[in-house]
Amino acid sequence: MERPALPLVGVVNSRFSPVKNQPARRISISAVFAAAFLSIANCGSGVMLNAQAPTMEAALERLARKAAALPHERRMSLIWSNHAGISEQKAEQLRAIFAAKLESEQVRFAEGEAAPALRVSIEQTPTRIVFAAIVPGEGGTNVVIEEVSRLLAGIDQPVKSSLRLQKELVWQQETRILSAALPRVANDVAKRMVVLTEDALLEYSEEHGNWKPRETKALPQPRQAPRGARGQLLFADDNLERVGILLPGRRCEANLSDESPVACAAANAEWPAGRLLALPACSAQTWWLKSDTTDWTAEDRLLLRASVGGKDLAPVAEVNVPGPVQAISAGGDAAGAGVVVRNVSTGNYEVYRVALSCAN
Repeated sequence: MERPALPLVGVVNSRFSPVKNQPARRISISAVFAAAFLSIANCGSGVMLNAQAPTMEAALERLARKAAALPHERRMSLIWSNHAGISEQKAEQLRAIFAAKLESEQVRFAEGEAAPALRVSIEQTPTRIVFAAIVPGEGGTNVVIEEVSRLLAGIDQPVKSSLRLQKELVWQQETRILSAALPRVANDVAKRMVVLTEDALLEYSEEHGNWKPRETKALPQPRQAPRGARGQLLFADDNLERVGILLPGRRCEANLSDESPVACAAANAEWPAGRLLALPACSAQTWWLKSDTTDWTAEDRLLLRASVGGKDLAPVAEVNVPGPVQAISAGGDAAGAGVVVRNVSTGNYEVYRVALSCAN
């Protein structure tokens, strides 16, 4: 029986769902990996699934042979997730080795077409790097695992960091959210939230712990096709009353201080890949907050990397979120962000306040 929605007065096409009334509707893919992952950890740090695992490359080749030996579809798509302290460049090299070995075993990977997903995840324990693959077959799925020691993988110790990421759920609703921002308010009189939906820009203020609607501005037509709907809110630090809106093929402007309509013009703008954060109390560096999304049907995580060096550097902090990240925008100050996530268990769209803090 479907959960009744609570209408929110003044909100266009939006229904709010309390956090405590969210039943889980399915087991996520990450739960399958977690079960296999836990079984390894419980075997003790001195036990390896295969004692002849001197390198990550050799482990990936063995994993591919195990996967190919299982009953499986002849054509599959490959979904690759790196959840370990391995650079993205190295992870891509391992992905190529795995794919090449499977193809030598007469398995074909489909590009740009629908196909059952073979999912590979790289995880880590305090002593091991673990490779797990979920292989789809006619009768269901099977899991195969390989591992190497972190010392042999070149990850003897985790990266020490003076930073950590914290998240706070501030809003959720059943209808789609394209982007959300939590811009700073002068004198901290009240907190503010700006939400971009498929057809409107909505502004809220927080009063006594509850979000109250302040303003709704309709987006000019045409409305985006629901399947590919996308959007991004942009704020300038020197003028938080004006907001830029990126939409496919359009850039719009809105003034939050008056009742003027949203104005749009044709444009092909570059979409931001994440948000630049800084926290001088911990470090003079700046950091990129980006999503780890590789699978739009699974849980996700936010990664913090130094702004110089890019994705080849191991993350210095991370935080898990219950679904794929849709957008990252302003979060109140230089150390914060507003993050939109689609929860894979409930189907709801959620807004999180994510902030840097000093790790003590």
